[in-house]
Amino acid sequence: MTLPHPLPLPQPRSATAPPPISNIPEQSRPFEGRDEQIAHLMKLFSQYGHVLLHDAEPGEGFGKTQMAIAFCKRFTRRYTVAWWFECSGETDDTRLAALIDRQYRELRERCAKTFGAPPEPRPDSKWLFVYDNVSDPDRIYDHFVPGTSHRLVTSRAKGSTWGDNHLALDGLSVAVAEALLLEHAPLTTEQAEHLARRANGHPGALLNAAEMVYQFGYDEYLRQLAPAPASLDTPPHGTLIPYTANLLGQADKRTLIAALMRSPVNGTRETFDLWLQSVQLAVKPVRLAPLSDAGSMLNRTIAIVNFALSQQTPKVLCAMADALEEQGEHEATGEVRRLADKAVTDWPSNGRH
Repeated sequence: MTLPHPLPLPQPRSATAPPPISNIPEQSRPFEGRDEQIAHLMKLFSQYGHVLLHDAEPGEGFGKTQMAIAFCKRFTRRYTVAWWFECSGETDDTRLAALIDRQYRELRERCAKTFGAPPEPRPDSKWLFVYDNVSDPDRIYDHFVPGTSHRLVTSRAKGSTWGDNHLALDGLSVAVAEALLLEHAPLTTEQAEHLARRANGHPGALLNAAEMVYQFGYDEYLRQLAPAPASLDTPPHGTLIPYTANLLGQADKRTLIAALMRSPVNGTRETFDLWLQSVQLAVKPVRLAPLSDAGSMLNRTIAIVNFALSQQTPKVLCAMADALEEQGEHEATGEVRRLADKAVTDWPSNGRH
């Protein structure tokens, strides 16, 4: 995979401008508090060509994807190409190879259009490849694009074949978590410290807590706090609201929760249960995460929204809208349908299946 001539030298650009070729996603959440870890990643890249970013604790999601995006944004002038391979947690090696190959073809086509060179890049250390959401980091080596590019791998697992070229990501400190809450929600310092300690430094739980305080108020939010079902994968001693990829964005997610809360299905527990049954029938064989019958309507609504937004396709979200429309016309129903249609358009798979 070589070019007959070197690629044109990059022209000077501002510190905030992306590389000439880049498909790095936008930050879906506010991001802060990882300056030391981001700096450490670049230090590792000064020694190694590939670095693994993984969770410090098995089963926890401490914002690896968001940190990878932040790393790309921070060092944008360091690279002429920054290309994101979405591995989607694929466990089948053949499907993973096909997934990466398709995205690699897109990169080569972009190279041909941008540089006017044949669509065969020659990666060097000014190229950054991000392999996000890798199921098995010990097997991703076989799928690396050949060359001397920097490769950042994110995975929940640490693997067994990585030496010192890895960084374990854990929770934010109480001080940073408190500052994050104060920035994004109307809280006193005492209230922010209380919520920061409950969230165990989990970035997603912190931002979800700030979102709910902003929407419902601190006192009401405290009344909603309860141990969550283990299957919802909340952090130890964390809040009911787990971290999700939240592909709709924070504002749309807030709108979706509010719309469901004022919709006909939230009239009684019976109407809510009938709605959930319709959703479950529509998404088989996918099984909805257990929703505690003892939980409040708000808790159950938040849980089903988080579950829908954590899926690989918008199938569950579309089923929620379909089942809602079965209850008749309502302005909230139209809002849920609008958000479901937006997810179908913006979802990486671009469809329901």
